[in-house]
Amino acid sequence: MTGNYYAIVVAIDFGTTYSGYAFQFTGDYDSEDPTKKILSPQSWNDGPNKLASMKTPTCLLLDRNQDIDSFGYIAEDKYAELCMDGDNMDWYYFWRFKMHLHDTKGLKKTTMIADQTGKELPALTVFSKSIKCMKDHLMKILENKHYVPKDDEIKWVLTVPAIWDDTAKGFMREAAKMAGIPPQHLTLALEPEAASLICQYLPVEKFSVGGQITFSDAKPGTTYMIVDLGGGTADITVHEKVRNGKLKEVNRASGGPWGGTSVDSAFIALISNIVGGPMFAQFIKEDKLDYLDMLREFESVKRNVGLYTLLMTSR
Repeated sequence: MTGNYYAIVVAIDFGTTYSGYAFQFTGDYDSEDPTKKILSPQSWNDGPNKLASMKTPTCLLLDRNQDIDSFGYIAEDKYAELCMDGDNMDWYYFWRFKMHLHDTKGLKKTTMIADQTGKELPALTVFSKSIKCMKDHLMKILENKHYVPKDDEIKWVLTVPAIWDDTAKGFMREAAKMAGIPPQHLTLALEPEAASLICQYLPVEKFSVGGQITFSDAKPGTTYMIVDLGGGTADITVHEKVRNGKLKEVNRASGGPWGGTSVDSAFIALISNIVGGPMFAQFIKEDKLDYLDMLREFESVKRNVGLYTLLMTSR
């Protein structure tokens, strides 16, 4: 690599419920529409119900030696089978653990995270191994394209919630470093800011006068709100269009732990109340595969709830 040239840019979205990545070769970059030729793997789409997703569940399965076994849908399915056979106690299974960074006070390198059976490992180990799984997944795809980039040819971008403090952001930098991502080639991007940038290239009917117009055609002074509803957190910020295509933050991001997992928790509580807590707990323990299928089916239903449905039910 010479100067600041990178052959490829890779963005990792490490989510509470789902994670994934996208990449683009810098030679394919189009300044008029940077969204062209952004590639994202489809092989994450797995599971018995073939849940349509550009991402995979954020869950990590380690063997008894704490080595990586699998990540995502494969980890979910294998752990459920281990539970059915009663062989899960020697394994480490971490599920929806990102919110630990939001909930923990005084986060340190020595902070521990408990897996589904109560066994603890350093949080840095869990996060770094998860990032490594996505990194390795990307490298296999590039190898299939007969391209093996050098470390200094890749620009890495890791998205984080805007409401996270500097300690949590520093933690993610360290985890990425442990996963094999060179710190000098890594940039942390705030999730609502990334969303705001991509919005500039989306068609917006309000500004259209006989043709497809994008939000980038909005006049300077236009303000808009970005509501990033993730699995764990909700980030809300307001930006303003200024001259020369630039953006200004009108109000700093705010939010809290009000993401999709709070909806999941309410659903699980509802089912538990209907069938009874002890019976539902027994179902989760003895029928992991059926419980997993139920959660995936509920996820599909959540994604199909449109704005019209929400408005009608809120009246």
